[in-house]
Amino acid sequence: MIPRHSWRSPSSMLFHDRSTMFSSMRLRRAITVVAFTAFASAGAIAADKPTKGAVSKGPGDRVMTPAQLKECVDQKAAANKKVDAAQVAKDKLAADKAEIERSGKELDESLAALDRTSAEAVNAHNAKVEERDASITAYQGRVAAFNEQAESANAAQDAYVKSCAERRYDDRDLDDIKRKKK
Repeated sequence: MIPRHSWRSPSSMLFHDRSTMFSSMRLRRAITVVAFTAFASAGAIAADKPTKGAVSKGPGDRVMTPAQLKECVDQKAAANKKVDAAQVAKDKLAADKAEIERSGKELDESLAALDRTSAEAVNAHNAKVEERDASITAYQGRVAAFNEQAESANAAQDAYVKSCAERRYDDRDLDDIKRKKK
């Protein structure tokens, strides 16, 4: 048979005599103090460690002066100008390549219909082939110049990224620089 408990509540059954009640209270107090100390020390330790975004990067971590910011703005503008010029040259090269391919197909079609017995027709066709070969040679020269231009644009962008992209600045200084450029 299961013994019935008296009218006492479950919490009063835990502390039915005074000696256990005092030791339970001491135990709770001790746990509370230990927990508070642990949380407080964890907070102090976390406060000593820098946050992810606050890691110092050395001298580049400081806010740029207005003069340094102006240099960076000018450097970015020059890099963008080089990139834009390289893009225009690339688009021109693509158009030239398409024209060379079109003229090659045209020459192939005219070769199939060429009257090989006529010296004038053969000479005209050969002149067109030589003209296409000259345009290919000129195209190859422009490609080499474009490659140098693209390398220069990439170097300008890399220099900007290395010296300016990750540095902090005051937005008011940037607004002043933009206002002066207008």
